[in-house]
Amino acid sequence: MNIDEEMTTVKAPWRRLKSSWRSRRSPELSKALTGQVHAARDGAVLARDMVEKKITPAQARERIAEIEHGGDEMRGQLVDRLSKTLVAPLDREDLFRLSRSVDDVLDTIRDFVREADLYQIEKRKTYRPLVDAVVVAIESLEEAVAAVWSKPQRVPLKALDAKKAARSVNRAYQDEFAKIVDGEMSPQALKHRELIKRLDWVGIRINEAADVLTDGALKRGY
Repeated sequence: MNIDEEMTTVKAPWRRLKSSWRSRRSPELSKALTGQVHAARDGAVLARDMVEKKITPAQARERIAEIEHGGDEMRGQLVDRLSKTLVAPLDREDLFRLSRSVDDVLDTIRDFVREADLYQIEKRKTYRPLVDAVVVAIESLEEAVAAVWSKPQRVPLKALDAKKAARSVNRAYQDEFAKIVDGEMSPQALKHRELIKRLDWVGIRINEAADVLTDGALKRGY
């Protein structure tokens, strides 16, 4: 057997595996993971509405609890479906890790909204650059997740876009933190520091989710 024949022999089982999951896609699995990312995006949009003063922090806190509940339901469906799925575009362990990372994104947004209500921050528009960057980053992550089922070979590039967008959150955080350091330390400044730190952590969680996507796609040879 020559080298070409050997390579064909090695690749054949993997080609059959990819063909198998494509012909037997699990719409429930895709719907659950996509639903989780949608919930995270809805949470980010809600936070943006809050900082734009379209709704009060108290209203946002009540609404984020509902969004989080919906996200948790989607995660529960995904975990249940994973236990019954033999063939998927990514390893089940990677899909589970991705789901957990997306859950962390939404949980951190929830913490930001809840603390904004607790601290009764008046200058809410100060957070607009960070929240805008969070929304863009989650939308980029959403595209990367969608590619898992539609165009898996595009997942690494889409995940890279999400990582770049997540770095924009960190840059916005650094700009705002520099203003705190240069200003007078006060209880209000401490509250402000905690809130922008929450948003920076959202970017970190998005970055982690993008890493899981990249690792899972490269593991499968996309």
